[in-house]
Amino acid sequence: MRTGLFPTLLFMAALANPPGVRGQDTPADTADIHTALRAFYFSLSHRDWEAIAGQVLSAKVVAHRPPPDAMVAAEGAAGRAAGLACGESRVTLDGAWAEASVVRCGGAARGVDEFRLIRFQRRWRIVYIDLSPESASVAAAATR
Repeated sequence: MRTGLFPTLLFMAALANPPGVRGQDTPADTADIHTALRAFYFSLSHRDWEAIAGQVLSAKVVAHRPPPDAMVAAEGAAGRAAGLACGESRVTLDGAWAEASVVRCGGAARGVDEFRLIRFQRRWRIVYIDLSPESASVAAAATR
């Protein structure tokens, strides 16, 4: 098994049963968000850039729909991930917008990954990705 695949599988499993979900959420929205994040990590681990491009919504599409002020002014990744253990995630919903923090651990990919998603055409699409430096370096090494 490739070294980058095991940590990714660990995060996908953690997202399947998220302990830290809060905000104005519904079980269906939360499940759909976790499905989108699992698909992102799966595509990342397989270096499927076309699949990732299909999961990410262009900034031009959402330029006229700015995120809620509360999400923009929210504390940093470390603050949003406070209290979460290795492999856990937290989702915050605000209308058609969602923010997700995923604590990555295992191997070289440790840190907190941050996502902002928007519900667009009946599904959650990623509009912002901030991989932790360790996660980004592992992803970059996998492309070589």
